[in-house]
Amino acid sequence: MDDKRSLSIVIPLYNAGEFFCRCIDTLLGTEGIEDTEILIVDDGSDDGSGEAAERYASSHDNITVIHSENKGPSAARNTGLQQVSGRYVFFCDADDLVVPDRFAEMIKAARTEECDVILWDADLIDSNGNISEENDRGYFAHRGLPKEEKIYSGRELIGTMLKNSGDFAATIWLSAYRKDYLTDNGFLFEEGLIHEDELWVPKVLLKAENIRYIPGVVYLYRIHPDSIMNPVSEDREHSVRSMMEIYPSLYSYYDSGIEDDKLRDMLKTNLTQRYLHYIFRYRFWRYGYGKQIEKKTLWNTSKRISDKIRVIILYVITAVR
Repeated sequence: MDDKRSLSIVIPLYNAGEFFCRCIDTLLGTEGIEDTEILIVDDGSDDGSGEAAERYASSHDNITVIHSENKGPSAARNTGLQQVSGRYVFFCDADDLVVPDRFAEMIKAARTEECDVILWDADLIDSNGNISEENDRGYFAHRGLPKEEKIYSGRELIGTMLKNSGDFAATIWLSAYRKDYLTDNGFLFEEGLIHEDELWVPKVLLKAENIRYIPGVVYLYRIHPDSIMNPVSEDREHSVRSMMEIYPSLYSYYDSGIEDDKLRDMLKTNLTQRYLHYIFRYRFWRYGYGKQIEKKTLWNTSKRISDKIRVIILYVITAVR
């Protein structure tokens, strides 16, 4: 690989089937993509996805495939981050798409940019690739940020979104990250976790000295029945176990790492809203975690009446289980 590439794209791949080819095709349909490095980390696929990746690599000099045993997306991203040569790295999910015209602008930006993070918007699509009508689409378009190109510090960026919308997107594929910024700060992914974005992204954004926000939909996130985030009825123990590590860890991080009292308060309030949402969505108590949840912390950091009521309900539920 050319060691002077401005952008590297890391794609963790595990049994993505037909969606993987659609993802790669939108990348390859982007002007300037030949100047990027595409590193596909096949995480033990057994549905033919790994073989499909090799076929793409055989016909495109800028594509490399690494095959490994299945260890999960965090391990695959760590492998990719340690191997890439680009100044910036973009982590793309294998079942999603980019918007070629807009992604071409990001490739150009990566050639000249010096910021720690380049930030963009995303939209939701369904299994057929049609724009979804999900209510939370604005979350992925950084609701709360003025739709104008601007450079923020990480804390200013998140503070602005929390002040204006009460939320911010903790999602890895909404940005390209300067590789040296990640490696100098030891920003690897916690292996073995699901929802690892929720732990990694806040730390990366809050630490950044400068983030260039370029508004406009660059990425299309696919919602489909096999999505980790889809609340289907199968066992959710791995998700619950992961979140029982992520959320308490973030409370500690905000307490020790954020000196601004107002920002810290907003971050913890937002964290509590997220935490309570998942506690009730996945019914943590069914997996034996009810008594381990720090309900006093949830109560003290709840600002909305609805969240206070949820905490009271949680006290009642876990007292009888």
